[in-house]
Amino acid sequence: MNMKKRFSTEKKTDYYLIYTLAFGIIGLILYLQFYLNGKSLIWSHDGVPQHLNSLAYYGEYLRNILHSVFVEHKFEIPMWDMHIGYGSDILTTLHYYVIGDPLTLLSVFVSPEKTEYLYAFLIFLRIYLAGIAFSRYCFYHRNSKQAVLLGSLIYIFAGWTIYAAMKHPYFANPMIYLPLILLGIDKIYRKEKPYVFIWSVALAGVSNFYFFYMLGIFMVLYAAFDYFVVFTDKSERTIRCIGKWLAVFAGYSVIAVLLAGIILLPVILPVFGTGRFQAENYVPLFYDRIYYEKYLSCLIGENMIQWGVAGYTAISMTGVFVLFAKKKSNTALKAGFLLLNVFLLVPFAGHVLNGFSYVSNRWIWVYGMLIAYIFVKIYPELFRLDIREKRKVFVMLLIYCGAALFSEAARTQRNMSAMLLLVCSTAVILLYGSIFVRKRNLCLMMSGLLAAGIFFNIYYQYSMEKDYLSEFADRGEAMETLESGTDLAVLDTEDDSVYRYDQLDALSCENSAMHMGTNSTSYYFSVASGSIGEFFDEMYLNTPWEQHYENLDGRTILDSLASVKYFVVKSNRYQYMPYGYYWLEGSAEKNGKIYEAFGSEEALPLGYTYDSFIPREEYEKMTVTEKQQALLQGIVLEDSSLPEITPEFNDQEIPFEIRKGKGCTVKDGKIKVTKEGAKLELLFNGLENSETYLIAEGLDYDGLSPKDRVSEKKWNKMTRYEQNQLLHEDSHWRYWKESQKASITVGGQFPEKTIRIFTDKYNAYSGKHNFLCNTGYEKAAKQSITLTFEKPGVYTFDKLKIVCQPMERITKQTEKLNQEVLTDIRMDTNRITGNISLSEPKGLLISVPYSKGFRAYVDGKETELKKANTMYMALELPKGEHELRLEYRTPFLVPGICLTLAGGLCYICLVFVRMKLNKKKVPKV
Repeated sequence: MNMKKRFSTEKKTDYYLIYTLAFGIIGLILYLQFYLNGKSLIWSHDGVPQHLNSLAYYGEYLRNILHSVFVEHKFEIPMWDMHIGYGSDILTTLHYYVIGDPLTLLSVFVSPEKTEYLYAFLIFLRIYLAGIAFSRYCFYHRNSKQAVLLGSLIYIFAGWTIYAAMKHPYFANPMIYLPLILLGIDKIYRKEKPYVFIWSVALAGVSNFYFFYMLGIFMVLYAAFDYFVVFTDKSERTIRCIGKWLAVFAGYSVIAVLLAGIILLPVILPVFGTGRFQAENYVPLFYDRIYYEKYLSCLIGENMIQWGVAGYTAISMTGVFVLFAKKKSNTALKAGFLLLNVFLLVPFAGHVLNGFSYVSNRWIWVYGMLIAYIFVKIYPELFRLDIREKRKVFVMLLIYCGAALFSEAARTQRNMSAMLLLVCSTAVILLYGSIFVRKRNLCLMMSGLLAAGIFFNIYYQYSMEKDYLSEFADRGEAMETLESGTDLAVLDTEDDSVYRYDQLDALSCENSAMHMGTNSTSYYFSVASGSIGEFFDEMYLNTPWEQHYENLDGRTILDSLASVKYFVVKSNRYQYMPYGYYWLEGSAEKNGKIYEAFGSEEALPLGYTYDSFIPREEYEKMTVTEKQQALLQGIVLEDSSLPEITPEFNDQEIPFEIRKGKGCTVKDGKIKVTKEGAKLELLFNGLENSETYLIAEGLDYDGLSPKDRVSEKKWNKMTRYEQNQLLHEDSHWRYWKESQKASITVGGQFPEKTIRIFTDKYNAYSGKHNFLCNTGYEKAAKQSITLTFEKPGVYTFDKLKIVCQPMERITKQTEKLNQEVLTDIRMDTNRITGNISLSEPKGLLISVPYSKGFRAYVDGKETELKKANTMYMALELPKGEHELRLEYRTPFLVPGICLTLAGGLCYICLVFVRMKLNKKKVPKV
């Protein structure tokens, strides 16, 4: 057995050398698209603040753990970090990007300054390993080296890797695990060792929960299809046999999931509480018409919407033609191909496969493996097609090209070029045996056409016309971007106390505080705290995202409650300053811009106290402006031993008149906008020494087609040619795409702000429809607000209000909260400590997001830690001197560890049982 294994490995050595060489050449050409244009492989939008930032952070994180173990001789794993947003769990925040992915462990060897090189290396390493995994799967099924090599290149150099894996590096991870999991299923059916299956599933679960969900679905589908391929006898297809195999796979799957429990459990459970997960997204019965018109051409050409990034080389479609030209063979591959196409054609499938969230075809890498394997499997048939089969292939080619290019929208340069390559690939197959007969020539031609298809896709994706490269950071500047001027200005204060900073129009990069070691109000990761999202919803915070927020909109009360000590603006942008931040404490220059940090003498520390409380039930009855005022007067708790207070409010709703601009009408809570950039002016008499708010409740948007923007009167005045031209434009309009989002610019005699509206058709929709836009603090009364609508459509609202919030009481109310506060605050690994002296029983609010992971100890005794003010934590303390200690442990981590230990025990038992059974099968000599 060992000699057979070694012989098999040696026979494949030349294959892996050739594969590595081919990968290296194509990978180099792909990399040169970036290098020659002075670009890095780091996407500016998510890549810098999320992917690169997380990778650099993870490297430092691992080095710190090793330092504590081998130098300080103590085992401490940081689980919570104040520098991530308002303070976040490290595992649940960074798992989606780095923690759990075995390849990112390499970051421990790389300094932050060199992380950009590691980042690029890991992108290509993942793609390379995906090809190796695919090759192993193919060789298990006894396919030829030539076929496997070509199939591997089809698999790893499709649109998903050329486009998606460059933007999101970990999007290539499931391409590694999928072939290995399917290989494991095949081994189990053939009564071989189940270890490949178990560890592949476990690694997939640890690596990324999002793609693990998709892998699980396709794992089940493959097992079902494969069952009827492996077991052909009717006696093997009984209910009893099927039940037996279900039990076998269920057992192995449970072991795999248990092994992944240490990461999977703590990461998955918090996701269910997020607004983005709970939002009810729009799921149409069908896609827009243009999606179907371009569908066939986009399989080998352009990218489709909703992440339908196919872009397979044209030669792969030739393989599909040959597959269906062959009767009574490869039935499972035919059925699988048809099924996956149905999934791509029906939005509901994209909804289900995306975790019952927004419609997305981010599972298309599965389609890529199928179409690549179809080519591998059908490759020998290319050399032995009979005349009847060739006719079928030719007819399929004609039908496909005709249908793919029938619509004018599909006849783009990229799609037409892809069709030309498809015709050439199919022609080579059809001409083999008549024009040329040597197999070697056909092999070389197919290889050349495959290479041409890959280079064609790379060229078009990164061409100047596409301008995709403009979305990537310049080479060598990504890490520099994370060193923001905002953070440098805050660090210039040389303040070593614990505080946060806020800013307006001064943040060059989200999550920069995580890199710079400061504490901010900015956050941008895929998974966010549910309590923060709940608080922002209550406060109508002017952001449509749940997991992406940059500031507190300059609202003085919210900044005070969040322990914001410094407010940063660019030099001479002082009109952005909220009330109370008067003293210049620090400044910094970055890229020719000056950033200035202003301090507030009334800033609240991380722990401040209330002498009374507001029942949650009463708080929920208040308006948004009453709620923020109430939080300065009493702590909001479900119940408390503190005396109850009835808050006093001094906000005023201001009546206003509407002056409509051209292309804008208002009626019955609907603003119909027929012209891009249409304006609406709100005229009112505001209050002095106030923040002035524009409040929109139930704000939503629906797109207007070009025809709907034209009034009946104007339509009748148009010539027949103009009407036909408009109807032609209307036929290409896509309701779903154009109704996803819109924005309203709020301007006047103050800095412009934007209200962004996400509808249920947008992938980042989290159910937000209530917005409060703070037009800023001014001593003089404001008199007008101008709304500028980004694009035509119908903007609906339940209520539109202007409210003034006077500042006169805020100083006294903050001073009262600041009388008895937490002092000597220290942040250690998973621990916050401090002291407090109270003259009477009070509620101590700690402005750290509430989490079940925290445990509180007062004077050494565990004390109940309550969720307070929706977002924060609180302790009810008696009169006297107290020592406080908060300790943090990732929620569900201990149960997750127990699951992993249980999985490990089950796995060991499985190994021993199999060894014992194998020994019994060995005949005695």
